[in-house]
Amino acid sequence: MENLKKIIWQSPSNIAVVKYWGKYVSQIPMNPSLSFTLNQCYTETKIEYSFEGSGEINFYYNDQINQAFGIKVKKYIHSLNLSFLQNLDLHINSFNTFPHSAGIASSASAMSALALCLTSLEDLIQNAKRDICEFKTRASYLARLGSGSASRSIFPKASIWGKVESIPFSSDLFGIDWSQQLGSEFQAIQDWIFLVSSSEKSVSSSQGHQLMENHVFRNSRIEQANENILKIIHAIKNNDWELFIDVCEEEALTLHGLMMSSRPSYILLAPDSLKIIQSIKQFRKENNIPVTFTIDAGPNIHMLFDKKYEKQVQEFCESEWSEYLLQGKILKDQMGEGPIQTT
Repeated sequence: MENLKKIIWQSPSNIAVVKYWGKYVSQIPMNPSLSFTLNQCYTETKIEYSFEGSGEINFYYNDQINQAFGIKVKKYIHSLNLSFLQNLDLHINSFNTFPHSAGIASSASAMSALALCLTSLEDLIQNAKRDICEFKTRASYLARLGSGSASRSIFPKASIWGKVESIPFSSDLFGIDWSQQLGSEFQAIQDWIFLVSSSEKSVSSSQGHQLMENHVFRNSRIEQANENILKIIHAIKNNDWELFIDVCEEEALTLHGLMMSSRPSYILLAPDSLKIIQSIKQFRKENNIPVTFTIDAGPNIHMLFDKKYEKQVQEFCESEWSEYLLQGKILKDQMGEGPIQTT
């Protein structure tokens, strides 16, 4: 490829506290979700492009050809039917700062980074004059078509995806920025991730979503999520950590309960997952410190707390989970400001 130009975006993962689980066609969610945007866990994607091409797409992960990811990326881009890509050759290179396919929403960061690159490329070629809100909405829309949770990674601090009748502009088609609705005690959320396993999941999130189509608890889950998102919104607006903890942990355990009661059933939690959950709850009870947990579709445990309790949480980890600290298996992340374009 000659005469290459490039676009680079870094986009973070996110951690949902009200879970998206189950979808309709075209990546439409069965229920709304709310997530916190992370900072250290991100994907950087670079698109190098040439106008003297025929629509060829080459995909690299960590500078190496990755056929599995490449097939998924090509299928996604072709499905978008973006006319401006017809005469462009794309050379896409991507890397993660964290293990992929281990339940830290790598598809969210990867697909949002790719969608941001494509939106920038679209604006450049079509000489679009979108403002920042329009740009983010377009990127979130495109990201959703690759990975539902990716629609939320476009925004700083917190995002809602999915139609909620009482929330203006909320939509099943794209996420919305919820950063301005956070109370003072939810402005500096820390997310320390216990890396119970960095191995690829035995059942992918896509397969898990499909199993919700005929799940015996499907309708109950949709009702529960719609109630819980209103509770979470109230909690984070009003600094109500007690309510936040109740809903956050119910959502995490419900997610894995749905997996275990699917047909066929499957279990992604490991023995250490349960031990960590119990130790967090015991630490909270004994010290009266508002620390909680959530879990994505994997065995790793996300411990959430306000930054002002960081010293006490560090002491807890040193006391109860020193082997995880020594082995670098506690990834210390925090709420972040969203994607960054680096060129």
